[in-house]
Amino acid sequence: MVTTALYHQQLENNCKAQFFSIGNQFKKGLFTIQDVGDYVPGNLMVHDLATNTNIYMNKSGCNILKHSREELQALGPEYFNKFFPKEEIQFLNIGLQKFIAQNDHNAVHSFLQRVRPNDRSEYKWYFTSSRLCCADEPGETNMIMHLAIEANTLNNLGNKLNRVFEENMFISQNYRKFNLLTKREKELVRLIALGSNSQEISDSLFISKHTVNNHRKSILRKLEINCLSKLIRFAISFDLI
Repeated sequence: MVTTALYHQQLENNCKAQFFSIGNQFKKGLFTIQDVGDYVPGNLMVHDLATNTNIYMNKSGCNILKHSREELQALGPEYFNKFFPKEEIQFLNIGLQKFIAQNDHNAVHSFLQRVRPNDRSEYKWYFTSSRLCCADEPGETNMIMHLAIEANTLNNLGNKLNRVFEENMFISQNYRKFNLLTKREKELVRLIALGSNSQEISDSLFISKHTVNNHRKSILRKLEINCLSKLIRFAISFDLI
């Protein structure tokens, strides 16, 4: 049982890591959601937080929900009542709102949810990962991207994601460590990788040098890193600099 749990945890981490990588590619402008959305294994959607509307769904998601992209967008907020159990949406929304409030564009939020195309169909479980999309204006968050994978196909699709984005294996191998870092520690990783010393970091973040040094020790322990070059590679791979 423990081995099975660890195996599924690894699958979950792999999927989250690859989704993180997809988000980085979008963020850097290497391609758009429309360019690759239909080629990404799983069901990819973009949720406009300002209007609470589904503004993009790839073909896989449209086929499962038996609606076109235009029909899904026209549903507006009703989209979330039509395909998901209302009591579960209310519960999941609590965790999602906390995630949005953190405004951390490097974080990935994941959860299990049930989905069905209509009231004549049975619900199926999906593992969903979410990441905030960059807004047009600094400090503003107005979109969130979701990737949903049917739970009983997680292994197969997780492997497909690895093959599609195999050049990002470093992210897959280190995502668990990245996820151990707090938001403050990620700020320190960025500043250290950019060459700031403890006093400069202290002045920049308005914390004491003692606190900076404690964060340094925590970062090195969590990342299992013992030299600056490795920290810089980590920071670049996870888009911290």
